[in-house]
Amino acid sequence: MNRFLLFFCLLLISFSFAKAEVGVVAGARAGINFSHLRKFQSPSGYKNRVNLGSDIAGTLRIDFNNYIGIQTEIEFTQKGQSWKSSFDSAKYAEKYVVNYVQFPILAVARVGSEKIKGIFQLGPYVSYWSGGYTQNSVSIDKQSKNATTTKKVFTSDDRRVDAGIIVGAGVNILKGKNGVELGLRYNAGFIDMDKTPTKSYTSTFNFYVGYTYTIKAKE
Repeated sequence: MNRFLLFFCLLLISFSFAKAEVGVVAGARAGINFSHLRKFQSPSGYKNRVNLGSDIAGTLRIDFNNYIGIQTEIEFTQKGQSWKSSFDSAKYAEKYVVNYVQFPILAVARVGSEKIKGIFQLGPYVSYWSGGYTQNSVSIDKQSKNATTTKKVFTSDDRRVDAGIIVGAGVNILKGKNGVELGLRYNAGFIDMDKTPTKSYTSTFNFYVGYTYTIKAKE
């Protein structure tokens, strides 16, 4: 019975969107992540550093009016943590890169003129930990550098599903149906990455450049 009611509600929502006069905007974006793991403890003698990663996504936005809409995405994003240490002329660096396939659902507010609009985003996400790696490197006197990379092997202690919240702001520069979007986002994960006593949660700042195309303008 509950499944039938859920299906019926989803059917009504889908029918309402089909009949509603809404705007539809599709797009894509790419950017760079500056990430770390909250509550992560680096090995003794090391200092935590920000980890760099990539981020790409396809987007679809439904505009209910000229100011408010909702945006869904399919996103590949790299998060993680780096840590470094030095001893005499030797420098040691390690980084832990975690790859996620992420699905945000964001409320979007837009303000401004027809050509330039400020964008504000807020909403939850669910992501799936698809892979990753650990890299260790040693450099001596800045002349030689040896690095080894180890692919992530998942265990029963890993929590591969994460959920969190995204808050962001940016600007959308429009010319006809085409647009260029520049923005900054912060992603905060709420689920501990593993079941061990040590705690670590994803935390990422993202700078991005995107392209938008208006499939159907809000009338």
